[in-house]
Amino acid sequence: MSLWQRLIRIFTARAHAALDAAEDPLESMERAYRSQLAAFEEGRRGVADVLTSEKRLELEVNALAAGIGRATEAAVAAARAGDDVAARRALEREAFLTAQREQLLDEIADVQTQRRGLEDIVERLGERVERLRTEKLALAARYATARAGVRAGATVAGLSNDTAEVAQLVERARERSRNIQARAAVLAELAAPRAAWYAGDDPIARRLAALKGTLGS
Repeated sequence: MSLWQRLIRIFTARAHAALDAAEDPLESMERAYRSQLAAFEEGRRGVADVLTSEKRLELEVNALAAGIGRATEAAVAAARAGDDVAARRALEREAFLTAQREQLLDEIADVQTQRRGLEDIVERLGERVERLRTEKLALAARYATARAGVRAGATVAGLSNDTAEVAQLVERARERSRNIQARAAVLAELAAPRAAWYAGDDPIARRLAALKGTLGS
């Protein structure tokens, strides 16, 4: 292995180690997503709790309304019977319950206002969670592509720097091939006269036959 190859491998290994040691952006995005999701879930639970409190207040208002109705009926009955004392006590009870009911109605109005504000916040949190979820998926795809590109790029960089050595090996193979082809051609030329003699086309034989013909004549 050449010195350059060793340097390339060392550089590639360090690049991979640095890439592995770097903070994973997917983990950061996941933490942000889970944080917003937790806030969203907490907000939904808060809305549910407010709705529960609102429903309890409404039930109490209904109970007060029923009590007011009974106090009014008692006052009317006492007045018909000429019992002013009883009628007065019933009317006082009616006034007390009415004040309690009005106070709870004001409280319900405040709770409803706060609930609507909280619902708006939760709705925005839900939209943010959805955006983060989409961004998380897109980031995962981009990061996987970039990570593979960095690793492949480092590998290709090491391969590209071996081009000169690879070219030398190819040239040596070509040279040997040319030498073998030339040697084969020489051997073919040397074997040609003998091959012709075996085929009956020997120029020496033709010359000898002609000479014999001349001597005979």
